[in-house]
Amino acid sequence: MLFERNVTFSDVVPQLEINKLIILIKRLLPDVVFNMASLEGNPFTYPEVQTLLDGITIGGHRLSDEQQVLRIKEGWNLLFEIVKKDNITMGKELFNDFNKIIAKDEALICGQFRTGQVRIGGTDFMPPKYDELEIIFATELPQIIDRCKTKTDLAFEMFLWGALNKFYYDGNKRTSRLVCNYILLSNGQGVLNVKAKDRLEFNTLMLEFYNTIKADNIVEFFYKKCLERYI
Repeated sequence: MLFERNVTFSDVVPQLEINKLIILIKRLLPDVVFNMASLEGNPFTYPEVQTLLDGITIGGHRLSDEQQVLRIKEGWNLLFEIVKKDNITMGKELFNDFNKIIAKDEALICGQFRTGQVRIGGTDFMPPKYDELEIIFATELPQIIDRCKTKTDLAFEMFLWGALNKFYYDGNKRTSRLVCNYILLSNGQGVLNVKAKDRLEFNTLMLEFYNTIKADNIVEFFYKKCLERYI
């Protein structure tokens, strides 16, 4: 399922140096991981995430919450590896590889498209039926790549497209955010980092997006509040 977007955003020209971006984001990884986990309702605080990523177990939390944080870190590590290889094709395999890590032990099936119907809480919008997902992915991905004139637009659309269609049982936004950041990072355009403090605004705008299938407000939010370019 595609959506409407009328606003567009320019890329950084010349692009930022990719190796330097990777080094910088690795230094800031606790912040990025904390924000991604927090948007999922994970109770780990920023200092606790820092400590856990240093290899020290934190008491007083469910194992599932701890594992979610570690899987997000693992997803980012895979992202860095893929960017360095510089020979990965944008396609189903990339999405599946990220979801296999992100949704491990959270979903009925991870690393492959869902085989049943799902819904999105807080909205009447219904994602596509499971037996439509293969054709949707195969036909719409080239359309999105073609209609996006900048890598910034493509990254934003890829995140929203994955969230809207819910190709997987769980971890759709995290999976799509990693794909989004793969596009940004591999093209020297920075990183999308939705802050924990902006969680209410993000959730509100995402519900608006699901209800209207119009993306202008949420992409404006991404560009103004979440896109970190380190210029």
